[in-house]
Amino acid sequence: MNIDENASIKELQALKRKIEKKINSKQSGKEDLSKFYDLIKNDHARHKREDGRKVFRGVVDYLECYIKGLPPIAKASFYERFGIKGKRSKITPEIVQNVKSLLEQGATLQTASDESGVSPATCQKIKKGDYDS
Repeated sequence: MNIDENASIKELQALKRKIEKKINSKQSGKEDLSKFYDLIKNDHARHKREDGRKVFRGVVDYLECYIKGLPPIAKASFYERFGIKGKRSKITPEIVQNVKSLLEQGATLQTASDESGVSPATCQKIKKGDYDS
């Protein structure tokens, strides 16, 4: 038995499987959605900020906007537009000082987080010294 013959048999079997997959996909009757891939990819790529960064973290965020019937805008812009406060807040030196003073007065992490507007985990990090400059 020749090795070249074995390689050609394997190639033919691979081609046969590939052709059978195509036949099965054509017979399934489902619409081929892959034709929309390039449209989505190109439209996703054109949404960029002024500094060149992407507006969306990924295509999933982008498609989520279309599924929900929203114009494709960044979440931050979406929150600003409708007056929704984002989940994350910017940790400023004022917030760090406020949390430190509350913790020095004997306040719990939860109380300090409620008064300063940051999460208890962030208060814990401030207490630990992660935000010290």
